[in-house]
Amino acid sequence: MSHTCDACVITCEDFRLHRRSNGSDVIGEFIASIGCDCDLITRAGAVQDIVRPEEGFGFDKSLLRDIRVSVDLHQARTIYLINHDDCGAYGSLAFDSKEAELARHNDDLERAAEILEGHFPGVRVVKMLAILEPGSDDRYVLGLGQ
Repeated sequence: MSHTCDACVITCEDFRLHRRSNGSDVIGEFIASIGCDCDLITRAGAVQDIVRPEEGFGFDKSLLRDIRVSVDLHQARTIYLINHDDCGAYGSLAFDSKEAELARHNDDLERAAEILEGHFPGVRVVKMLAILEPGSDDRYVLGLGQ
C-alpha cells in the first residue's frame, strides 16, 4: 500500500531532540512548523553513516534503503538532514574546539546532501544543525546548516 508524505526527516536518536517528559520536542516542533506529513528516520549521529560508511557496519546501505522507501513509496520530495552539536555518536572524533565540531557537522551535512542528491535526483535536500541553547546542556535551537 502506498501513502504520500511531503518530506523525510533524518535526525539523531538523541533523546534531547525528541519528545521529553518535560514536554519539549525540538523535532516535533520542527515538523509542525513546516506543516507537512513526514517520515522520521532516527540514527545515532544522523548523517554520519552516510558520510563515513567505512567506520560502520553497512549502516549506510540500511539508511539509504529507509530513505528510498520514503522517496519511492511515500513520494517524499524533500529530505531534511538534522545533525546536532554535543552528539555522543561524534565523540570518537575528539574535537579540539566547538568551532571544529561545528565545522565537522557542517561538512558532513554538505557531503551527505551531495550523496543523497546523487541517489535521489529531483529530491530537495535541506541541511540543518541543532545547537545547544547558550547556558543549557539539554535545550536545542534548530537552524540551517552553514
